[in-house]
Amino acid sequence: MSLETIKKILVYLALAFVIVSVWRDPQGSAGAAGDFLHSVGGFFSAIIDKGSKFLRGLAN
Repeated sequence: MSLETIKKILVYLALAFVIVSVWRDPQGSAGAAGDFLHSVGGFFSAIIDKGSKFLRGLAN
């Protein structure tokens, strides 16, 4: 079995997991997705904030 086949199988399994999860508990799945996206957004916001502070420090 090639690596590409394994990757495709894993993608299909992950997609099936998401579909079953949403089917069984739509509200819980939406809450989990919202929490995840909020965390990712906070992470990138912190990186941008700290990066801009660093660049301002270099300019001074």
